[in-house]
Amino acid sequence: MRDQSGKLKSLVPMLSVVDLGRTIAFYCDELGFRCTGKFGDPEPVWCYLERDGVSLMFNQPPAAEMAELPRRAKDFQIYYVYPEDVAALHQAWRQKGLPVGDLRVTEYRMREFELRDPDGYWLWFGQQTGDPPTVQD
Repeated sequence: MRDQSGKLKSLVPMLSVVDLGRTIAFYCDELGFRCTGKFGDPEPVWCYLERDGVSLMFNQPPAAEMAELPRRAKDFQIYYVYPEDVAALHQAWRQKGLPVGDLRVTEYRMREFELRDPDGYWLWFGQQTGDPPTVQD
C-alpha cells in the first residue's frame, strides 16, 4: 500500500560544527555557496547554504555538547555531490589552492575527488564515466 502522507521533495542535511562563522566563510568564500538564512543573536547558531540546487544546513551546538561527540564519527560520513563537470570543478578548486584529493576513476565508473571541510566532514564530488578505472579498490 502506498504511503498517502505526501511526496518527499528534498533532503537537506543539518551538520553540527564548532565555529559557524568559519563554516559559512569556507562554504561561501571557497566553495561558492550562498547563505540564504541565519538564526541567532548576536552570533548565528544556525544557517542555510545553497549552491546550484544543493542545500546544506549547519548548526553550532554548545561547545560542551560538541566535545562529547566521538572523534572519528565524521570519518564515516560522506556527502556526495554530483556536479555537471567534475573535472572542471576539480581543476578550479585545485588552482584556488583548496586541499582537494586527486581526480580518479573508480571501479564503479565514477570520476571523483574529495575534500574535507574545516570541521572534518567529507565532501565527495563525482560524475559517471565510461572511462576505465585509474584506481583499484
